[in-house]
Amino acid sequence: MDPSQTYEYVTSPRKQTSYKIKRIFMVLAYVAYVVALLIVGLNTRLLVPMMALIPLSTWIIVWLTWRYVSVEYEYSLTGGIMTLNKIYGGRSRKKVTDIRIKDMSMVAPFDGEYINAAEQYAPERTVDFTSDLQKPEVYFALYETEDKRRGILYFEVTEQTLRILRYYNSQAVTVRR
Repeated sequence: MDPSQTYEYVTSPRKQTSYKIKRIFMVLAYVAYVVALLIVGLNTRLLVPMMALIPLSTWIIVWLTWRYVSVEYEYSLTGGIMTLNKIYGGRSRKKVTDIRIKDMSMVAPFDGEYINAAEQYAPERTVDFTSDLQKPEVYFALYETEDKRRGILYFEVTEQTLRILRYYNSQAVTVRR
């Protein structure tokens, strides 16, 4: 494995109830904004200028805010480091954390046999980068940061991800049988 090579994997979270509620709230907020501007326009006799302002300002607000209810998770593996990013609306990227693969004490499938090990680890930080925790390709990684804080990462694996993880930390990686 060439250390300069990069492997990336992107997934979208499943459309859960809380996710749908956030989207509904955003649409209601946009409608409330338009109604509020119309009421202000009617009460101040500025309806004609408001009619020109409403579509443009609404479009700007939607363009700036809708990305926060349209999130994707991405992890990339480069040179022994797993970088976790959230991608908002396909446009902006926010780095969540970097984890050195050598710092992972256990990488295993998230199923009955290994769940007890994850619970006994008592992580201080939980990072969920899965579309759904019930999928069969979900693995977890137990890790420790430089400041000795324990964490657990849930992520979806591919064959290439497992190959890279085994290359950098073979004793910690357990593969599904």
